[in-house]
Amino acid sequence: MKNAFLRLLPVLAGSLILNSCATILPPEDEPSAYGAFLAARYAGVNRDAEGAASYYAEALNRAPGDATLADRAYITALLSGRMDEASRYAEQSVAAGDPSRLASLYVAADEIASRNYSQARRIISAAPDYGPFNDFVAQLMHHWALVGVGDEAEALDSARAMAAPGYLGPFISLHRAMLLEAAGRYDQARELYAATVFVTPFRRMAVEVYGGFLERQRRSDEAVQLYQTYLNGAPYETSIIEALERAQSGGRAPSRPTISEFAGLSLFGPAASLAAQADMDLTVLYLRMIQRLDPDYAPNRILLGETLQRINLPEVALAEYASVRSGPFRLSAQIDLIWLTARLDQLDRAAAMSQRLLEETGDNEARLILADIYRVTDRCGEAIGLYQEVIANREAAGELPDWRYHYFAASCHYLLDELDAAEAQYLVALDIDPNQAQVLNDLGYLWLDNGRHLDRAFDMVQQAAYLEPSLGHIIDSLGWAHYRLGNYEAAVLELERATALDPGNATANYHLGDAYWRVGRELEARFQWRRTLDLEADPAEIEGARERLENGLPEAETITAENNAAEDLATENSNP
Repeated sequence: MKNAFLRLLPVLAGSLILNSCATILPPEDEPSAYGAFLAARYAGVNRDAEGAASYYAEALNRAPGDATLADRAYITALLSGRMDEASRYAEQSVAAGDPSRLASLYVAADEIASRNYSQARRIISAAPDYGPFNDFVAQLMHHWALVGVGDEAEALDSARAMAAPGYLGPFISLHRAMLLEAAGRYDQARELYAATVFVTPFRRMAVEVYGGFLERQRRSDEAVQLYQTYLNGAPYETSIIEALERAQSGGRAPSRPTISEFAGLSLFGPAASLAAQADMDLTVLYLRMIQRLDPDYAPNRILLGETLQRINLPEVALAEYASVRSGPFRLSAQIDLIWLTARLDQLDRAAAMSQRLLEETGDNEARLILADIYRVTDRCGEAIGLYQEVIANREAAGELPDWRYHYFAASCHYLLDELDAAEAQYLVALDIDPNQAQVLNDLGYLWLDNGRHLDRAFDMVQQAAYLEPSLGHIIDSLGWAHYRLGNYEAAVLELERATALDPGNATANYHLGDAYWRVGRELEARFQWRRTLDLEADPAEIEGARERLENGLPEAETITAENNAAEDLATENSNP
């Protein structure tokens, strides 16, 4: 699907990415311009959007009129979020021939946002061959430019005749319904909205647009029914919950979108579809067009943040999440902002942000992110309390139990060496979902490592390995299960597989050294223990590896199935 989709993109789309192969400036250009060009290329290779934008701007300033530089200056300015600069450079790129076929579209969006509808029409009509996807975007914007100059009939006729690749087809009906509303043809708009709302790929947006239309038409009862129907399938969608409460209480209907805002909504579905199928710089450019048309449309800001994050521009993504300061999407944007801050190793800052959000909202999502940050920053005692609050809150709200929160609490108990409490939480997690490989693995490993219930532990890690055969740490548990039961040859086979799957796993290498020693492969055992010291092993493994390198392993001490049977029986009797 992705390959088929990409074939529809402009021929020159490959020239858009920051680290692409660029046209080299002619030798007669100023060396200073060429130096700035090379610096921009270097910044691009290192995913430094700000640096690339600055250097391309400098190069263009030193070599004005250069088509390649104008286009690159426009593209990198958009990627870094420098919207005003992007508008200037896009105009220069259009004047130089629009090499990427995208500058014309952005300039047209800019003109629509500025209510220069005739100018937008002229730019779209004069642009070079766009290619299928860009041509679709150009048609959408052209229709809104026509509405802007009062040619609603021509816009509707053109929209009715639109053809598009199959995956884009469903967006045309919603676009036409919005055109009908903007043209004041309300009965036709209502009919088309109703036929479109639950078949379009982005239902939340369609429900929001149609519901707002119904409220403006004083059909609040129909709006309430629409919102309730949507919430039956997505009960936690905050924006629709707020719309439902407004319609039920007779609150003021949302204002009709402006032409520019309508245009942004028309473009959002196709752009979001592209973002879902292809992670590349090109996607950001379409989302920036929507941002120019409707700067306050929060779903676009959040999607921009997600896309920038996926293409490895996290600092720019942070700015997009932070820009959503109010409304029903703020909490979601704040959660994304905090997670990304944590992933950038700013854990103290992320924890402080989480604490503020929790105090402000009392929301379980804020509580969970704070708990997760505590869990990975050696504050497990505090994390456990938060997980317990989440579990209690969900139960009080009548929500279905979720194995993950019991699992995370169990992991914290394990790290605190509270093995009985960890075991209890792991068992609850398995009660909720018996086929979670990570839970099976971790409880099985806990038991194996502490000589508990070895037969049951072996069955658990074996099931986990069956469910996730490509995860090295789970195969390590299976190898260690064989080892603990004295099956050393089988242990070697599984542990070799574990280290092949995950060569940097210190525990698997440590375990393999032990298994090698037991089968008489002492030279290889010492190699594995030395390798453990080169990896990120925990202190106990480092100490163990050093002791083994000096003295080897003592006589084997395994717990047999017979020795373990009494403990299993006692556990079963105490948990009828």
